[in-house]
Amino acid sequence: MTKTDSSSALTKDISKDESREKIRLYLGTANGKTTATFGVVMRALSTGKNVSITFFDKLEENSSEGKALQVLANHKEKGFGNLVVNYTGVNRLGSGPNGTFRFYSAPNGILPEDKTAAKEGLGYIIEALKRKDDIVIGDELLDVARVGLIDWDEVREGFKLREDHTVLILTGRRAPDWLMKEATTVSTTTQLKHHGRAIEGLDC
Repeated sequence: MTKTDSSSALTKDISKDESREKIRLYLGTANGKTTATFGVVMRALSTGKNVSITFFDKLEENSSEGKALQVLANHKEKGFGNLVVNYTGVNRLGSGPNGTFRFYSAPNGILPEDKTAAKEGLGYIIEALKRKDDIVIGDELLDVARVGLIDWDEVREGFKLREDHTVLILTGRRAPDWLMKEATTVSTTTQLKHHGRAIEGLDC
């Protein structure tokens, strides 16, 4: 079999069984994890898929992508998918390049409202799984759970609601062993160089 024949066979095999992709993880300490999910959102909506994305670390007003996602969520056209966007506002202090994530360096530790907001975010994920959305994204869910804002057992129990053909996509610095084992795709970001602080409209 030639290289071209092999590639064609692989493409045909993958398209025949979409259910093989179940859980996708975007991990690492470098930037680009959330940005990667936006690429998935664009592709999925353009092919008529139903998508939900839940942000565990920000509000719409302090996210540069908020307006664009709102436009996509309100767009109605034959063949275009449906987008549901949820914000929990967990730990986002400030906006733009001066914004910080409190769950990385909390002067007052974890507050009760942090856990309430995180649980609300997990609820949005569970609702999307129950709806059987094609793509369900939990942005920064992994780090929210890692620092104890929500319990991993609750997360794991909620994920049991995922059925084929739903693809669950999660971002964060790292994931527990059990989730690494269950994931069907794992990608990591490696930072070789960085310009400095995050730039509004480019990095955040």
